[in-house]
Amino acid sequence: MTIFKIILLHFWKFKWMIIPLALVFFLIAAMFSSFGGTDTFESEKLGVTVVDESESGSSKALIEYLNSSHDVEVLGKTPRNYLEEQVFLMETHGAVIIPEDFETHVKNGEPAVEIITDERAASSVQLDSEISKFLIFANAQFNEGGELDRDKLQTALTDTVNVELNNDTMNADGENFENAAAYSNFAAYWLMLFIMLSVGNLMSEYNKPELQKRIIAAPVSSTSSAVQILGAQSLVGFFAVLVMFFGLVGLYYNHLDGIPLVHIFVALVLIMAFTLALQYAINALTTNRFIVNGLANLITLGLAFLSGIFIPIELFGDGAERIAEFLPLYHYTQIYASPDITWSESALSIGILLLYILAFLIIGIIFSNQRKSTQL
Repeated sequence: MTIFKIILLHFWKFKWMIIPLALVFFLIAAMFSSFGGTDTFESEKLGVTVVDESESGSSKALIEYLNSSHDVEVLGKTPRNYLEEQVFLMETHGAVIIPEDFETHVKNGEPAVEIITDERAASSVQLDSEISKFLIFANAQFNEGGELDRDKLQTALTDTVNVELNNDTMNADGENFENAAAYSNFAAYWLMLFIMLSVGNLMSEYNKPELQKRIIAAPVSSTSSAVQILGAQSLVGFFAVLVMFFGLVGLYYNHLDGIPLVHIFVALVLIMAFTLALQYAINALTTNRFIVNGLANLITLGLAFLSGIFIPIELFGDGAERIAEFLPLYHYTQIYASPDITWSESALSIGILLLYILAFLIIGIIFSNQRKSTQL
């Protein structure tokens, strides 16, 4: 058990890397847990500059509508670059230019105004929505004589419907699951990064030629050495899994309904085993610490993005989804893909991860034996 103890002692050398990583992870997870949702939705009161070149009844109706919810400043003909500058300097949330033929465009259902906003700001979407709503309703309120019925239009725009959401029965389990799934997704990335950095740096020292020659000359069989190394790495990895899993339970201890905890635990164990197998293959190929650390960041970030850990995979299109189906982290997320998932539904993803683990172990053994034969 000498090698087993040596590996564990070497892990302890990296405690000042491990502890900050864990603290950063739980700080981020706690922030998302505390501020991830809200029960109320409020519109922002915007500052809007309107250039009314039409001065028609329709343009006055638009100004009246905007002024009912926002702070509106009405100007005459104004240079466009001045309006752009005001938006850029955040003196106003947006500017609306109403052209002379505004009423004709509204009647024909054509684009009727020019809106100048900072498209990166949420206020841009809000102002676009307000203008679009007005134009749709206004187009329907011209009478047979071609005149706009402003009173009827304002009534249609200000009418509201009371809606009651049954949050207690319909949304609680789904929200619990979404929060736990987001936590588990990020936990997989952290686990992979932690294991690949810590194990990679440790094994870079362990696999140095001068140390390997002493190990080869020692009365310890290759099988016993491999078992002790993998045993020590698995013990540390399993401890990290327990930290991640009970961190989830601790953060959501009073919101566990709808969370498939057993499936998440199995998924964490499998991704830990996969990462150890992958790192074993990498360390069999190179002992250069800089290459190992570079590969750790490249592989973990690449797999996380392509598998939908950071960004929902649906946003990338069908091609990216087909690629993701071949990646281990994607199948990790499929093990707990829904609140009521069964073992038969997640069996395929579990099997694929086990095959990945076996494949990288075999690759690692092959390259490790080749390296030892060249050192003899």
